[in-house]
Amino acid sequence: MACFGGKLNTRLGGQWTGERRLPSLEGKPLGFVDLAIGADNLVYAVWEEGDALDKEEKNGESSILFARMNLQPEEEAATAPPVGLWDRFEAQIGNSKPYRDPFRDVSLDVSYIRPDGTAVGFWGFHDGGTVWKIRFMPDQLGLWKYEARFSDGTPGGRGAFECVESDIPGMFSIYPENPIWYAYKGGQPVWVRSLHIGDRFFAANWSPEERALFLDWVGEQGYNMLSVASHYLNRQEADRGLSWKTPALWPPNPEEYRLLEEMMDNLARRKIIVYPFAGFFGKRSNYPREQADQQLHIRYALARLGPYWNTMPNVAGPEPNVGNIWMQSSEVEYLARQIKKFDVFDHPLSVHNKTGDNPYLDAAWNEYVTLQGPKTLDRAKLSEGLLRNLNPAKPLFAQETLWSDNENHPAYTDEDIRKNAFVIGVSGATFCFGDMKGNSSTGFSGTLAMDERNQARHDIVKAVWDFFETIPWWRMNPRQDLVDAGYCLAKPGERYLVYLDEPGTVNVKLEGGPYKVEWIDARDTAKRRPAPSTRDGQGLKSPAEGDWLLYLTPAAETKLRAAADADR
Repeated sequence: MACFGGKLNTRLGGQWTGERRLPSLEGKPLGFVDLAIGADNLVYAVWEEGDALDKEEKNGESSILFARMNLQPEEEAATAPPVGLWDRFEAQIGNSKPYRDPFRDVSLDVSYIRPDGTAVGFWGFHDGGTVWKIRFMPDQLGLWKYEARFSDGTPGGRGAFECVESDIPGMFSIYPENPIWYAYKGGQPVWVRSLHIGDRFFAANWSPEERALFLDWVGEQGYNMLSVASHYLNRQEADRGLSWKTPALWPPNPEEYRLLEEMMDNLARRKIIVYPFAGFFGKRSNYPREQADQQLHIRYALARLGPYWNTMPNVAGPEPNVGNIWMQSSEVEYLARQIKKFDVFDHPLSVHNKTGDNPYLDAAWNEYVTLQGPKTLDRAKLSEGLLRNLNPAKPLFAQETLWSDNENHPAYTDEDIRKNAFVIGVSGATFCFGDMKGNSSTGFSGTLAMDERNQARHDIVKAVWDFFETIPWWRMNPRQDLVDAGYCLAKPGERYLVYLDEPGTVNVKLEGGPYKVEWIDARDTAKRRPAPSTRDGQGLKSPAEGDWLLYLTPAAETKLRAAADADR
């Protein structure tokens, strides 16, 4: 090795990154050299230096020296680990300093620099013992840099990662072109296919084999969202969460969070979105009551779960605002504002509600509308209730509107399930289906036992959802003002979909024309009957008994379909 001023080739991550000049503190010959790259993305060098190194005798003096070197930008990129777009970057940072309470006494603050130069401030979390972690979901391709600092001055770390293409569709969000619908952020709109399940899903005393069997069926059935009862906190109630060992997340418990994250990772791999039915602050759970503790709970949960693309936050539930029995409306508002304040990823937020109209319909923090009901066999009342709660700037999630064999719903027949599902869709809402035998923790939704499911009804709902995905629904909106019968979803001048739950005649107010007329059998949407084209949309009569879908498209359908596909 050369003396003072000499150079060496630095090798990092299995590849040579170029020559670097090794500093000398004593101007003497250099001996042993060892190199490592730290979590802060600096090269650390340790070497021996002294007169004895160039002499045969072994009793001369030498010193062990230490230095660190910044990487050049090209070296930084070459050594940065790859992280998929919308996936999770994670790094571990050690801190051996003793704290009485590491969750409250110190914070690990992180600044992330996007490839375009903009900065995002976030924070890490204590993961037990001397281990701290930082976690982040990148939303831009390219080289990201970060710097982490402990609030008490204890050294943190800095580094970089390379955001690369991934198979993740994007963070679950709202479709900006037509915000009554959901979408993957930066990607395509998504038709929500949700199933409500009870309290056992995340429980340690529910076998992984049964969970895997259930999730395999969920994927085969086409569900892309699970509404989970006991999620952030356990609902300590008999026949609900009381017997299930779901992760105990409050007070903050890293080991319990890791159990939850293992299952969240599984859901993310399966491309399944999670709606926490009871939210951050669940009824009959041990959620924190003091505001300082509530903020800690929110911040710690977001530090760990916020970087998941497939989560759909909910403030509290079920029914936090029923007569101010367990959570007053003012507290709902406060907690919602805190969640929005701390969520740097801007996940859409809502709150579970009592049966009836949503009291937070126009609240700025309420970014999608959660609705319980209308629970009815009267399709006109169903449509009216949905449309009354449809804010044109927000998606409408009919979370507790069509639950089969639930004690608080009417006795739906198979025909009612199909008809209500179609009415919900053309009313501009997505819904969460339930398969129960009493309350929401009973039946298949409660046990998740495959032999308890009502497969026929899951198939009915799937067939309705499958149909909607054959049309460009994301370009369309409810337009009851355009019809004198049935229920209408339309993009005027482009296409009109009218659902008649009973045979009859409908008059449709059209723009332009002529329009191709197609009648679709709602009982089997593969059966379609063309009819003479129409210019005025008047006197369009369903061809037979039963419920029908009327689909009107212009003669230039091929061009319009290509434009819709391009938009999607």
